[in-house]
Amino acid sequence: MSSHKSYFLRTEHARMAELERQVESACCEFQVRAAEAAAAQAEGQRAAERATAAEQGLKASKVRQEETEAGLPASQANTEAALQEALVALEPKRAALESAQKALEAEWRARSEADQEVLMLRGQVMGMEGASARLRKQVARQAEDLSTLEASRVGAYLFCFLVVLIFPSACF
Repeated sequence: MSSHKSYFLRTEHARMAELERQVESACCEFQVRAAEAAAAQAEGQRAAERATAAEQGLKASKVRQEETEAGLPASQANTEAALQEALVALEPKRAALESAQKALEAEWRARSEADQEVLMLRGQVMGMEGASARLRKQVARQAEDLSTLEASRVGAYLFCFLVVLIFPSACF
């Protein structure tokens, strides 16, 4: 039974480790996408700085800035969608982790109950051992009493036999 519990715990721990690995992978992916979004925002900012610094390319820079700024809401929307997808993907993993936690808690409760039952049974065994020792002492005393009783009965039979031998007319 203990090996079954140990196997169950090992499999649950393996499942939890796999879920944690998946969560870390999703977090890394989220960080990469956030970095890409930050890079896109940084690029837009650099483009705006270059446009203000260079008077000759002001018109071209404005066009580029407008294009970049027009792409930012789309990039932001894409980032938000990616984040939402990551959250949706993480939800079953969170539910699985909660389920695994509940299973571990149930396992702990079962183990605690089993430990309590073992303690109760040990107490009963100790009580039985005490009762057994008392019974053995009582049997030994009764055996001594029986031995004494048998010895006195043998003595009584010998006495009657001697009386019959010595005084045969007295008995009939």
